Order: sequence, then structure tokens, then C-alpha cells
Amino acid sequence: MIYHALFWLCYYIFGALISLSVHQIYDPRFYAELLSLLPPDMALVYINWYVLVPAFLLKRKFPLYFLTVLLTMTATSMVNIGLHHLYTVSGSPFFAGNSKFTIPDLATQLINSIYLVGLTTGLKFFKDSMQQRQRIQEQEKQQIALELNFLKAQVHPHFFFNTLNNLYSLTLHKSDQAPEVVLKLSSLMSYMLYESGAPYVPLDKEIANLENYIALEQLRFGTRLSLTFEKEVTPPGPLRIPPLILLTFIENSFKHGMSQTIGDGRIDIALKADRHELLFRIVNSIGAPRSSAQTRLSAEPGPPDVPPSNGLGLNNVIRRLDLLYGSNYRLDTAQTADNFHVTLKIPLS
Repeated sequence: MIYHALFWLCYYIFGALISLSVHQIYDPRFYAELLSLLPPDMALVYINWYVLVPAFLLKRKFPLYFLTVLLTMTATSMVNIGLHHLYTVSGSPFFAGNSKFTIPDLATQLINSIYLVGLTTGLKFFKDSMQQRQRIQEQEKQQIALELNFLKAQVHPHFFFNTLNNLYSLTLHKSDQAPEVVLKLSSLMSYMLYESGAPYVPLDKEIANLENYIALEQLRFGTRLSLTFEKEVTPPGPLRIPPLILLTFIENSFKHGMSQTIGDGRIDIALKADRHELLFRIVNSIGAPRSSAQTRLSAEPGPPDVPPSNGLGLNNVIRRLDLLYGSNYRLDTAQTADNFHVTLKIPLS
């Protein structure tokens, strides 16, 4: 309503300024009469906007649209000429020049109507285009939010399957470490159920979650595993990160590194963050692959790990990175004869 009122106010002021500067009209009665000519123009504009454009122009019925809009402009022009004639008969001298129902007077009014219809139709299409763009952007945001929630929901069972597999191995050996595993698993579940549902979480909580997971895996592999986790966060302020992004890379380093090789292994993790970006690097050793018999008879009994070919967690995290950051992140992977390298750089908020 405000935009419409502003448009008609500007339309009236523009006509008044033309009359004042070009025709040198200073009589207040003229501007009152000019104001009374607004309703026919408004009727023309709104009939075109809300009736003719939706019924004919948007449905690509162009001949019908041009015919009906021409008839509407003709009717509006006749009304305006009638008002001019009424003011002229009443003694007003300002509209005497175009107050007759003649072809020239009608043509003059039609030209004015064409300008008005063209301007307002262009404004309507611009407004509708902006609203359509906003609707599309809102739908895209909703779709991205739904897809992110779906991908995060896929991460949860995938992660818990591998973690419970570790606990199963320890309970079979009646290990004294089992209660500690249960405690850390409880902390992980609490984080994933009650805190990771937010789009972003504090970086320090995400790091604590990673440390719990790493501790569980270290209990599982024991002296076979040599692991370092270097952290440098400057300043240690309220930096935030999407939850469970880094966990997938650490999980894969165990699943496709330690779990699939014989003998000792090494994993080196480095995390560096400041106010602007986070740099995450992880390197895991690649040893001789196990045979199927060695996997069944290994020192970690229990259900076999998810096969490397599954790739569910890594595919999910890449998809999440694409949705969250578009082209504003960098993920590099490289494999040598002995190691697998992952480097991730993301912006921080």
C-alpha cells in the first residue's frame, strides 16, 4: 500500500511540476482538478495489472491482451475527456484545448494512457520477477536445509556402527577398558544427539568430540597405533564450525588405514584455526592390506568394519561441504606409497 501510494504521489507531482514549469500555471484550482483526474488513470493501471495481464498476457494470448488493453485505454480516455469537458463548461480554462470528443483529443489521451500502461506494466514485471527470485532463493534454502539434515542423519548410524564395533571387541576380551569406552561413547552420543543438530557448533566442543573419538580408537588399537593431534586455535574465541565435518576424515583414517592393514600404523592430525579460516590436515599410513582370513582372525574380533568401497561418510561430508560453502572451501587428497593425505580449508564464522 505504501509503495502504491508513493507511486501515485510521484505521478501527480511529476504532472504538477510539468504544468508549473512548462505551462506556467499557478492557479490552485487547476491542481485540484488535476488531482481529480487520478482515479481514471488508477482504474486503468489496476485493471491492466490484476485482470488483463494475468488473464491474457501471462497466458500468451497476445491478440486478446492488446485488444482488451486498447479498449480499456479508450474507455479511460473518454472518461478523462468527459472530465475535461465538465471543467470547461464550469468555467475552468485549463482543459478547454482537449475537452471535445474528437479524434485528435482522443489520440492525445491514448498516447498518455500508453505511456502510463507501459511504465506500470514494466514495474509489475520487475516486481513479480523480484518476488519470484526471492521465492526461488527461499525454496533453495529450505531444500539445502532438508538435504543437510538428511546427510547428517546418515552420518549418525554410520558412525555409531563403527564405534559400537570397538566396544564389542573389548567386551569379548572382558577388558577393564570397557567402562571407559562406555563413558566416552556416552559423551559422543550426548554431543551428537543434543548439540550437533545446530547448523554450527563451537569449535572447542567439536575438538572435544574428536578427542573422545580418537581416545576410543586408541583404546582399540593399543600399541599398534602411533597418533599425534596438534591443535592451534588463535584466538581461543567463539569460533564456530559445522558439526561432524572433521570427524568423517578422522574416522576414515582409522577405517581405511589401521583397520585394513597388518602391524603398526601412524596417524598425524593437525588443526589450525584463526578468526577467518580453519586448516585441517590428516595423514594416515597405508600398510600391507589384510587378507579376508587375517581380518577374521585379527586381534580385534567382532563384526567386520564397513567396507572401504562403501564411501558413505566421505561422500556425505563432501556433499555437505558443497552445500555449506559452495566454492569457498578447498579439499585436497593425495596418496603416496606409504601414506594417505587429506587437507581441508574452510572459512570460519
